[in-house]
Amino acid sequence: MRKKVIPIIVLVIVAGVLGILINGMSGKASAIPGDEAIDFQLKDTEGKEYRLSDSKGKIVVLNFFATWCQPCIDEAPELEAFGAEYEGAELYIIAKGETKKRIEKYKKESNSKLLYLLDTKEEISKKYNVIGQPETIIIDENGVIFERFSGPTTKKSLIEIIESIH
Repeated sequence: MRKKVIPIIVLVIVAGVLGILINGMSGKASAIPGDEAIDFQLKDTEGKEYRLSDSKGKIVVLNFFATWCQPCIDEAPELEAFGAEYEGAELYIIAKGETKKRIEKYKKESNSKLLYLLDTKEEISKKYNVIGQPETIIIDENGVIFERFSGPTTKKSLIEIIESIH
């Protein structure tokens, strides 16, 4: 009798785990080139709210950033130059898991003029399936993800990708 119960218990546990995995994965939105960008609403360090859908009709560059990430810090001067010089796209730096205080300190120390949106609980990062940083997502005027890549980028590379959209 006992020999029959153990396999049944193992089978029930395995089925339960598989059910949880399948259920969890089925509700996960995709965020790859060709997909519609997932709308979000985040606040900047001043408390002003930004909604991605308010930028429809414009090209948007999302850059997922963290102050403790050395490749992010290395990439920052390129993003600063892009943000200051290129007017063909909106640049949102998504501060992944960062507090307002840490971003304010970083902005002051680095003299950054970029717009940082606080994703303190990493809710938007998770929706976009961002695991590391820096990660960049370029969204076209129709709200569709055009390009996505991990690792540092340059002003030149961003401009080339954006200008290839047209």
